[in-house]
Amino acid sequence: MAIPEVTSPFGDFEVQTYGASPDEINMGFFDQPLVHDGTNPMAPWAAEEWSVNAAGDELTMKIRSGMKVNTPEIFAGNDFGFITAVDVAWSMNRQNAVVNPSLGAAIGAQLGATFLECVAPDSSTVKCPMVTENFWGIPISEFDINDTTVRLDSKTAFDAMGAAAIQFVPVGSGPMTLSEIRENERLEVVPMVGDHWATTQGVWDETPNIGSFAVIQVPDTQSRVAMMQTGQADLGEIDFGRIRELPGLGLKFYPTMSDKDTMTLAVIWPGNLWTDTNAKTEEGIEPWLSSVYDTDLPHLGNPWCDAGKPCRYTDDNNPPGVSDMEQARLVRWALGMSIDREGIVDELQGGKGTPIYLELMGPKFPGWDPTRTVTQAMVNASHEKYNNNSLLGPGTDWLEYDVPAVEPDYEWPWKVGLDPVEAERLLDLAGFPRGSDGVRFEISMNKYRCETGPVCLEQADAVAAGWEGLGVRTTLLTEEYGSVVVPRMRDRSQPWPVVKNCSVETANYPMDWPPPPSDSTFSRPAWGCAFESKYLDYMFMEINGERDKATREALHLDMVDYYFYWQLYSGISQPPRGVAGNPETVVSWESRSSAGGYWGRPQHIIPVN
Repeated sequence: MAIPEVTSPFGDFEVQTYGASPDEINMGFFDQPLVHDGTNPMAPWAAEEWSVNAAGDELTMKIRSGMKVNTPEIFAGNDFGFITAVDVAWSMNRQNAVVNPSLGAAIGAQLGATFLECVAPDSSTVKCPMVTENFWGIPISEFDINDTTVRLDSKTAFDAMGAAAIQFVPVGSGPMTLSEIRENERLEVVPMVGDHWATTQGVWDETPNIGSFAVIQVPDTQSRVAMMQTGQADLGEIDFGRIRELPGLGLKFYPTMSDKDTMTLAVIWPGNLWTDTNAKTEEGIEPWLSSVYDTDLPHLGNPWCDAGKPCRYTDDNNPPGVSDMEQARLVRWALGMSIDREGIVDELQGGKGTPIYLELMGPKFPGWDPTRTVTQAMVNASHEKYNNNSLLGPGTDWLEYDVPAVEPDYEWPWKVGLDPVEAERLLDLAGFPRGSDGVRFEISMNKYRCETGPVCLEQADAVAAGWEGLGVRTTLLTEEYGSVVVPRMRDRSQPWPVVKNCSVETANYPMDWPPPPSDSTFSRPAWGCAFESKYLDYMFMEINGERDKATREALHLDMVDYYFYWQLYSGISQPPRGVAGNPETVVSWESRSSAGGYWGRPQHIIPVN
């Protein structure tokens, strides 16, 4: 299979900042505690049983026996035994950025927002105290709930071989094992020796249908296409803009998961820091000291100057009666209305997928209603009824409650259409008329090769073009994401919008799910989407801790209304998950649902021969 980049897979999370290419989980090295079985995103897998206690503050897993650890060729002659509860507890702790503060990997924030230190009282039992009550879903499934899962590494292998030796050698109990790695060239995996435990125990047929699976580094899309045509590669990653060409080239697009397993893409609006409480630690925080508030940025709502906190600039561009919070909200709405979502899907994604209007709501998502609108009164009403949290206080005390709206009866749509005329009007209302040079203000935006692949750079360009059309001069920043932008997201100092996916990477969720911990203070001190409010902290705690499904669903809809009203994401699109391939050699590649990557688990490839 031809892919843009091949790097060494990580055998140790200590050295991982933002994942390898391809991701270790996608290559079949590891098992996870739970999987999505097509209906239930938390179906038993390595954990044959799991439960949450009546108080909702402790997870217990019973780990099945017989999960043989593979021996990669580089460690030939070693026997690492079986995955046990000791390995599971160790893996969960090592991948938790709060339990393991030296961890740089992004998923550690989500685990740290969910679990305290796990223990294994015996070889088959794992117990994990939880940060807050959780009766909905916990991020330990291959499904990648909240962009997070737990891969089960072998502690025995780590202890036997040492951190240096295992640094780039994944060792787990998955159906595939590492055969060869040549950095920036080739990575090959082969089926494990013998049958995978899931096959022998009748859980799932994990017997690979191929003798080996290799990914080769081919940065150029045209070269990958040519290699598939000539038989040098059976499969390949492809820019979505080329999908319409495939049939004429003798190739086809292979969906790798279900129709609902989309990848979501949005403009994230970090820097909107609206709470002075860390809901996880119950300690105070001082967001007004963040560097995002060094200057008056049109897209950032700063409630702290009006709240009497230190203010490092003179806010002199607000129309009479318009607060900084309302001004920035109107700006974010206007910029969202200038995104040509249909054009991005049609031109840049080859017509595959759909537009999306929020990272966590759009076509294919449960609860989607294209006719629904939200008003200030609706958002105020939800604040008024959420007054039962002693830590966060009543919703009517939260800073964004009843912020005077310029047009209080305006019905803000869930289905945000391309409407540059209305966008221009909103920017005028916000106090940013066009100057003599046609420019209203300047903004920067970070772009990089994000979760949608190389086309993400073009998708960001298309967003910027819409903003430029409104008179918003846009500078596109191509700073390195892992080493430059991630630290700013982690310490809540990222001032500019970012085009990427934050944590919601599939529409294949049930309707009653909470906001990701990365959208709240629960991800502190690790990476987050870098906007925070007591409202979202409340929703994270309340939905996770609510036992009744219908109540969780109602909370979820209130939460989505809040996201829309305040425009914390400007949704762009949700492309499907899949790859290109040669139908002369490949029949299909349909795998289990996962939010992690466009493809994965090569054991599920069905070859022609």
